[in-house]
Amino acid sequence: MSHSSKSFTLIEVVVVMGVMGLIMGGILTTMRQVIEGETLLKKMQTVEEETRFIMDAFTQDAEYSELDEGYKPNQDELDIFANTVKFNIVEKKSELGTTGALESKYTYAKSGNDYYIKRVLTRGNDVVNTTLNNTPLQDKPVYRVRLIETPDGSANYFITISYIYRVMIKNEEVLIPVETSAMSRTFVF
Repeated sequence: MSHSSKSFTLIEVVVVMGVMGLIMGGILTTMRQVIEGETLLKKMQTVEEETRFIMDAFTQDAEYSELDEGYKPNQDELDIFANTVKFNIVEKKSELGTTGALESKYTYAKSGNDYYIKRVLTRGNDVVNTTLNNTPLQDKPVYRVRLIETPDGSANYFITISYIYRVMIKNEEVLIPVETSAMSRTFVF
């Protein structure tokens, strides 16, 4: 056996290295796409969690409170659009007057070009400000308050909150619109 039959030629080495380079390049490209997909999934999961939190707080306040007079449309308007909405939390009559009325106001805060939904709880001189989202919004949230009369003539208010998340993915802005509604009524305990 000759010595040359046991070794590789320079051409064979170059071809093998080229094929291995193509395989490694394909693997690295696939891994990059997997990582980008996972990053997108994590950002979307964060948006979903924040949305669920905002919707739970907003719906609970809307359903178990009375809409503040300053945010109620009259018979002529039927509906109004605003960037804030305020609720007067309805409590049991036995608790009224003992600690002061509780108000819940949904508004916004601006930081640079980013907007955030704020919930301000007020009872007398006590004020608690809470920012409800970490993912920035494209613009101010919009609240649509619509007057709905029931067959017995009482007034209910159908409130819709609309906002648009701004998520950055690979230096590209992706806008995610969100909208939900709740009914505000007057409860008698």
